[in-house]
Parts: sequence; C-alpha cells; structure tokens
Amino acid sequence: MSNHCAYATRLKDQYWAYQLLKRKLRTVLACRVIKTLRPKDLCNLYFSLHRESPVSGLVPSITAMPQARESFLYMALFASIYRSACPGDIRSEIDLNAMIFAWDTFCTIYPNHIQERRPFGRIRPANFDEAWIITEAMKDGLAELPYCTSCHLPYLVIHGCKYQQVCQMCVLNR
Repeated sequence: MSNHCAYATRLKDQYWAYQLLKRKLRTVLACRVIKTLRPKDLCNLYFSLHRESPVSGLVPSITAMPQARESFLYMALFASIYRSACPGDIRSEIDLNAMIFAWDTFCTIYPNHIQERRPFGRIRPANFDEAWIITEAMKDGLAELPYCTSCHLPYLVIHGCKYQQVCQMCVLNR
C-alpha cells in the first residue's frame, strides 16, 4: 500500500513540476512545493522543456516589485483572480490549480505584456516567478487584498513597501 502511495505522490509531483516549469517558474521556487523530485531533476525537466537553463540569481522580492502606482493595479488584479479561484484559505498553502488558473487568465487579459527577462514594464507580475512571489507573499502575510471603503474594489497592500498602504485606484483617480 505504501509503495502505491509513494508512486502516486511522485506522479502527482511530476505533473505539477511539468505545469510549473512549462510556465518558466524558477526551479528554486518549484522546489518549495515539489518534494519528491530532486532540484537536479527539475533543472533537467526545465531544460528539456525550454532548451535553456533555468534562470539563476536572486528571487524577486514582493517589496521591490511595484515600480509605479499603476503596477499595484495589475498586481491586485492578479491577486484577485487567484483569491477568487482558490477554494480554501489563501494563507494555508499555495493552491497550484488556482495559481495556474490565475496566471493563465492574467496572460489572456494582457497577452503582449508578459516579459520573461528585463526590462519589465509597468504591468506586473511580468512573469510566472513574480506571480508566484505575489501568491507566496499573500500566504505568508506579507501582502493582503482588502476592499476599499470608498470605491469598493480590492487593492493590494504590501507590508514594508515604499508606497502608502492606500487604494491605488482612488489615488490615481484624484
């Protein structure tokens, strides 16, 4: 029985590894949820999918992501899609189905603005790594998505960010 469970778990992890790496998630981030595959296996899978090595370097920070107030609007849209698609509590764990649905929907809405490499524009998340960082920040409590009392839209609050914790839609409309 335990061999069957281990096999099923590994098969499930292989499926999710494929889904995440197909969207070019850094292998360092994928290792956080894929437990039965070694980092080297994830790198090999990434290379076989994209014919290039995975992106190396520092993982983006949620506080450094917004380059302008306008960036918050797009980040809030992505976070809202994720929260709507997530059937459970977004603070317990990252729901991979909801994450992939939110990213694919965001890419459908903004098909020509997704950038794999720098320079990134104002539309953030610019790639799947940044989308992952947003959902992870919401899970860890580093970011929230409250509703504005004046315009009744959700807005993104990033704790420790250089921008005020206010509804960016209301600020931009002034």
